[in-house]
Amino acid sequence: MSTRTPDLLASDADRNRVADELRQHYEAGRLTLEEFQERLDETNSARTEAQLDHVLRQLPSAKLPTVSPRDTRWRSLALQYALVNVVCICIWFFGGAHGDFWPKWVLLGTLIGFTRRAFRHHPRGLPPPPGPPRLPR
Repeated sequence: MSTRTPDLLASDADRNRVADELRQHYEAGRLTLEEFQERLDETNSARTEAQLDHVLRQLPSAKLPTVSPRDTRWRSLALQYALVNVVCICIWFFGGAHGDFWPKWVLLGTLIGFTRRAFRHHPRGLPPPPGPPRLPR
């Protein structure tokens, strides 16, 4: 008696997820253009989740980006955001703090810029395929 569950059918969303992973591996240089196209064809014709898993054979699993406080990129972006806004608030405050709180517009603009830079996605276009390997002389 087998305890194995039957293989589940793959959905379009599953195939799209695997195709996106393949694109990431191609962009990272793990697949040649031919391998990428072959595996993309396998992805589109896959009917089960096991077939989709087979498409990702010999490739490392996709890792989510870390948002670690020790990551210097995040610290640098946060420092830039804070510095620009503190300078603007100080100018407004020492300039008499009259009228509208105009630094709110700077806060909003830099927040949008910070968010776009911090959470930006890589371009969707595929890079050109890598050239043939060079042989040592």
